[in-house]
Amino acid sequence: MSYLPTSSEADKDLDEMTFSEKMVFHCKREPLVPAGVLMTTGAILLAIKNVRSGNRRNAQKWFRWRVGLQTGTLVALIAGSFFYGSAKHEQLSKEEQLRQKAKMREQLWIQELERRDLEVRRRKQRAEEARKKAAEMQSELSGLEQELRELEESRRK
Repeated sequence: MSYLPTSSEADKDLDEMTFSEKMVFHCKREPLVPAGVLMTTGAILLAIKNVRSGNRRNAQKWFRWRVGLQTGTLVALIAGSFFYGSAKHEQLSKEEQLRQKAKMREQLWIQELERRDLEVRRRKQRAEEARKKAAEMQSELSGLEQELRELEESRRK
């Protein structure tokens, strides 16, 4: 089972890491690669030991193990690259989804503001119409009051 880096490790840029931090980061991320390197190194050392002691059969066996372990290490390296490459692609797509979501929220907010603005304009228009109607009614009332006064004066006479 491979170790996935924590969010703080993932957030830290590789350019900002020291060499030892990079080594630890990559070893945690792809633990099969360093294990394969160590086993391959062990196979080479055992093969060299057997060559020096003159045991060709065991030396050949350990050289074959070295080839197999190198192949396994290479496969682990390529598989890790594909896995983490796709994870990075998914991360980018998640970031893109977040951008789209933020853009949609912005659009919805703009629509809400436009709706509110339209509602305010309609209210102002209705208020203006009501003021005009009130002014007309006031002038009509003034005219009626004037007419009433004239009628009362004519009646008194």
